[in-house]
Amino acid sequence: MYITVEPAGLMMHTVKLVFDPSDPAAEDQQVRDYLNEHELEPRYHWFAEIDGLEGRECEIMQFGGCYLGRNLQNIGLIQRRVVEDELLTAEIERHLAAGTLDGLAAAPEPLRVEAIASLIDEFRVEESFGQDDAGELRATLDVETLQQAAARVLASAAEG
Repeated sequence: MYITVEPAGLMMHTVKLVFDPSDPAAEDQQVRDYLNEHELEPRYHWFAEIDGLEGRECEIMQFGGCYLGRNLQNIGLIQRRVVEDELLTAEIERHLAAGTLDGLAAAPEPLRVEAIASLIDEFRVEESFGQDDAGELRATLDVETLQQAAARVLASAAEG
């Protein structure tokens, strides 16, 4: 899903939420759930091809910016959290592949999955993220800090 914001007259704007059913994003269902929980109904709702995604029919929900209000920030936070989780997962997996997390790599699959989820929760803080050379968000985890956290999480999971 992505969001477009367009001018819609004097001091007003239109917000479109665009979903690609042929390639659903990780946050799509969470955003739909949020809209339902907050009883937010789009002004217009249709399916169409859009620029950049020719040949794929997307679902488009259009809202008035004032109607969505602060809910737009919350929807953006849902997107950011999903991106952060994906970046942290990739960074942890990069360290696993590099052999710097031997204890985690040796753990049985269910324990490893649980430990990675705990590590993601722990490292989902501002200090874990920066920008790459292209200005894109990226996760950067200190190897030693990650190793200590992984050992602690594995020990805690083994006890529990």
